[in-house]
Amino acid sequence: MKKVLVSGYIGFNNFGDEAIFYALSNHLKKLGFEVSVLCNNKENVEKRYKVNAYHFKNLAQILKAISNCDILISGGGSLLQNKTSNFSLFYYLFVILLAKLFFKKTIIFAQGIEPIKGNFQTFITKNVLKTTDFISVRDENSLNLLKDWKLNPVLLSDPVYSIVQDMQICENKKGILVQLRNFKGISDIFLINLADSIKNNVKDETIKVFSFQDEIDEKICKKFIEILKERDVKAEYIPNKDINETIEIVNKAKYMISTRLHGVLISHALKTKTFALIYDEKIKTIAQELNIENLDIYNSTKNEIEEKIHNFFNKETTARDFRKFSWDLVDNTLI
Repeated sequence: MKKVLVSGYIGFNNFGDEAIFYALSNHLKKLGFEVSVLCNNKENVEKRYKVNAYHFKNLAQILKAISNCDILISGGGSLLQNKTSNFSLFYYLFVILLAKLFFKKTIIFAQGIEPIKGNFQTFITKNVLKTTDFISVRDENSLNLLKDWKLNPVLLSDPVYSIVQDMQICENKKGILVQLRNFKGISDIFLINLADSIKNNVKDETIKVFSFQDEIDEKICKKFIEILKERDVKAEYIPNKDINETIEIVNKAKYMISTRLHGVLISHALKTKTFALIYDEKIKTIAQELNIENLDIYNSTKNEIEEKIHNFFNKETTARDFRKFSWDLVDNTLI
């Protein structure tokens, strides 16, 4: 039995990254691979996914995991970027490089590659990627960036689509979900303007404010609930759920306003009317690609927010179909 090691942002209870690993690990096991992962919260990950887990910061465990595997998969998600930190970028590159030093096949899996800040960081990223055996990306911006680097990536879509793309769509959708993520730059004024706009366009509904990663989302979600309640809008908090529960909640909702990429992706795929709050380039990219109604949280006036939220709840719009996820190219490389 061949052994696959996955390197990603796993074990941090971030819905999007956990859903990607859920899809990937299930698929690998169906193909007959033994699956291991570098992760946070080793015991929880082993119990949840029924895989072998190694702590992502323990060098001895990293070396053991790589030496024991046949194939390293890096991804999916937005791993190769230094908007978060240079440490994050260099960590994931280090794991890839170690795998190559151990003569392991390495696969870049459905990643969203953002422009790297700094000439040195770009040089290192480009040259590490040149050593890999297969590169797949999830969006056209990433594809074009890597082609500019004279690499040969292939375009997939986001792996989370593989979970939801063939699901039965709930026919009697009801309710409004708002999914908020805390990040540098979101202001109380924006939250107040968003709450005012929702109040002006929604009558006698309970707004369900959804966390996709409690450690990051909970504080801002609860702050927004208080702002809504000050305006006599009924609101309740939904803490981070497991993958299938989250998908079920979104599938039943009629509307979804989301800051997180995978909130936008799954709600759109499940025919829940979707509105994207853009704080990051990857959200902007998917909103443009799918013609999803959206709002730039940094540069929108109160009037613009009111107009766009009014149109979202009161006018019909036509979003584009998403690109379905196919495993074929990945499977050909694995096998």
